[in-house]
Amino acid sequence: MNSFFKKMLLASVIVPLTFSTVYAKPGGKGTHHGMPFKGMLKQVDLTPEQQADIKTIMQGYRSDKKIISNNEGAFHERQMEIMKAPDFDETQASALIDEKNALRKEVQLKRMQMTFEVYHSLTPEQQGKMDLLFEQHQQKMQEKRDKRAQQARK
Repeated sequence: MNSFFKKMLLASVIVPLTFSTVYAKPGGKGTHHGMPFKGMLKQVDLTPEQQADIKTIMQGYRSDKKIISNNEGAFHERQMEIMKAPDFDETQASALIDEKNALRKEVQLKRMQMTFEVYHSLTPEQQGKMDLLFEQHQQKMQEKRDKRAQQARK
């Protein structure tokens, strides 16, 4: 009976997470994935040549992102197989989680690489303005985290 409760607890955690990750829309409005970086770039006076270079860099990132996001369906299917199996296979579940984490790491690495390339295509003056905009964005995000933490304590 103890095993049954473990499986039920695990299923009650996995199922909501499964649906939230499958249906979450990266880059959607109101999410932190919406690339505030693009908005910051609009505030820096870019030359037409810089705009073209940055557009090329970002398009290369988008194609990488599409390759990565195409794997989401396969992860969901494998997760559902684990959940529907008569016995829970911890090794298989752990391997799936490791794969998912590796994929997330790859996405974050690509995003950082893109940001690096765009930042270094700017002039020193533009980089200074971007530094200020990055700092302002970071402060805004910290204020949101603080506000959420205060609400959670209530």
